Amino acid sequence: MAACFDCHGYHDVFPVSDPRSRLSSGRIVATCQQCHPGVGAGFTQYQPHANPLDSTNYPILNKVFLFMTTLLVGTFAFFGVHTLFWLVRSIYLFLHDSKQFREAKVTIERDDEWFTRFTPFERFLHLMVVTSFLLLTITGMPLKFYYTAWARTIFDLIGGADVARALHHFGAIITFAYFALHLGALAISLWRRRSALRDPATGRRSLRRLVAAVFGPDSMFPSLQDGRDFVAHNRWFFGKGPRPQFDRWTYWERFDYLAVFWGVFAIGVSGLIMWFPAFFTQYLPGWVINIAHVVHSDEALLAAGFIFTFHFFNTHFRLEKFPMDTVIFSGRISKSEMLHERKRWYDRLVAEGRLEAHRVRDDWEGRRPIARTFGFLFFGLGLVLLVLIVYAMSSRLVH
Repeated sequence: MAACFDCHGYHDVFPVSDPRSRLSSGRIVATCQQCHPGVGAGFTQYQPHANPLDSTNYPILNKVFLFMTTLLVGTFAFFGVHTLFWLVRSIYLFLHDSKQFREAKVTIERDDEWFTRFTPFERFLHLMVVTSFLLLTITGMPLKFYYTAWARTIFDLIGGADVARALHHFGAIITFAYFALHLGALAISLWRRRSALRDPATGRRSLRRLVAAVFGPDSMFPSLQDGRDFVAHNRWFFGKGPRPQFDRWTYWERFDYLAVFWGVFAIGVSGLIMWFPAFFTQYLPGWVINIAHVVHSDEALLAAGFIFTFHFFNTHFRLEKFPMDTVIFSGRISKSEMLHERKRWYDRLVAEGRLEAHRVRDDWEGRRPIARTFGFLFFGLGLVLLVLIVYAMSSRLVH
């Protein structure tokens, strides 16, 4: 950890304009190289005392800070209201007819017809996402909330800041690995399905078929149907319409998916800048490191807060799924659940003659306890981290 004297000196502190100062134009590069070997003049533009709230002296940093703060607050406000409405509606239905609610849940879990929803490869990628995300959060959040006792305890348990840094970098490598694997799988899938883009009558590629592939029900890219589903779902929250039936993907699942793309880009690029400052400041001014720190810190907080609250609710904690939806571990969904929640997908598979191709015939019950154990471990850690984060933020506001 750098101290004031590392940059300013001990008994040789002079104004920056004085050639004898360690931070003068003729000596600052050598001063920085004491802790950051190989850095050049660009690195010296890093501003260690920059205040993101100071729009006069740091206008660009301030604008980035305001954007990230607005994104964080806006996302939590929007999905907070959405989750509240959904929770209230679920509680109302449970209290209105709890017997039917429980019977429907048992039927979904004990159905004898199951269909594949996630392939083994997709489940493996999700395991990489979960483990790397938890590792990054456990090793990263103590840095953000360094002033708390729990942050120091975590560092002590891990083995110190150096070990935490190494583990954080390892988590980043896993993140880039699963992202590359997913993009590779997408490219292979598109290549295999390239014939579907051609009009069977003319043999030429069709724009209409391309649009259908990009925005179709099997794609994770949002479509107009998601907007219609969102409106219908909100009408159902207030009893103004029937509960909407979804296809293979819901609008909130597609949002989660795109959020990973944004998160990996924002957190990944900013993290690489801070990981390899000497390389990036060969081409960029040093104050980009200040921006990277704000983006990395705030986006990480947004990601952790979102996953441990709204994603957990949508996936596990709403009453019909509580305490856990094991689909991402088993890869399978029961026929009863498909008809109850994703009837559009079921009807489409039947109409296209693809339902039997999705049918699962192997046993799952024997592996269910293992999956649930890992599931409880994963989101148990997430909930503990959420409590610690909320405590750290609230304690800072109080003081």
